[in-house]
Amino acid sequence: MTVPQRSSFDDVDAVLGVFNSAADVVADVLGRTSDWGPSGQRDSQYAFDVTADDACLKVLYDAGFAVFSEESGITGDAAAPLVVVDPVDGSTNASRGVPWFATALCLLEEGQPKVSLVANHATGQRWTAVAGGGAFLNGERIQHSGCTNLRSAVVAMSGLPRHHYGWGQFRVLGASAPDLCLVASGVLDAWCDMHRGGHGLWDYVASALVCMEVGAVVGDVFGRDLFTPDPTDRRSPIAAATQELFDAFLDERLKDG
Repeated sequence: MTVPQRSSFDDVDAVLGVFNSAADVVADVLGRTSDWGPSGQRDSQYAFDVTADDACLKVLYDAGFAVFSEESGITGDAAAPLVVVDPVDGSTNASRGVPWFATALCLLEEGQPKVSLVANHATGQRWTAVAGGGAFLNGERIQHSGCTNLRSAVVAMSGLPRHHYGWGQFRVLGASAPDLCLVASGVLDAWCDMHRGGHGLWDYVASALVCMEVGAVVGDVFGRDLFTPDPTDRRSPIAAATQELFDAFLDERLKDG
């Protein structure tokens, strides 16, 4: 593995190499996991979440990064570049054998996503994106669907809406990071957070960059900055292939409050 030094984080290929190595060690942890039960440390955390976090953080620390993780907060050298990571997004899916869960990593630069990887461990899909450099699935450039009409859209969400928005079809898949990547890939037309409490930055920042790099529209339902690296902040992301679809979906989402 080529490890970028502090002075060479502009080498995005090296950063992606580290991210792939971090995803690989999480895959190894999941492959060896026999205890799929709770960690006993906090609600909704599984024992393998902690083990995966430990393995992932070691790779990132060794590469010279500070880390903002769902499982362990902000750690490492405060002067180092910050990587936001969700070691296992879709932990309940993983624990139940639902083949839709991923490791998501994103390098922030001046508060904005710069390089990201979302690795679906169940399917082998790996989405990557570099700010200004496009987005890819397993090395092949991707594009959104171009859908503009909510009535014909296939949409996905986290949580459930309070009313029917007039979409064509909808899905609830259970893992926000790979869900959003499906919008970037043109598999889904839009995705939205329906929870009243919102999502943490680790849930969506890596895949938000993937979406933005294909020209999809990404924002917060309530117009807030999406990329605040604060463990206590929550946001309600929404993504759509086009501005027309984004606006139509957002109008319906705001009716739910």
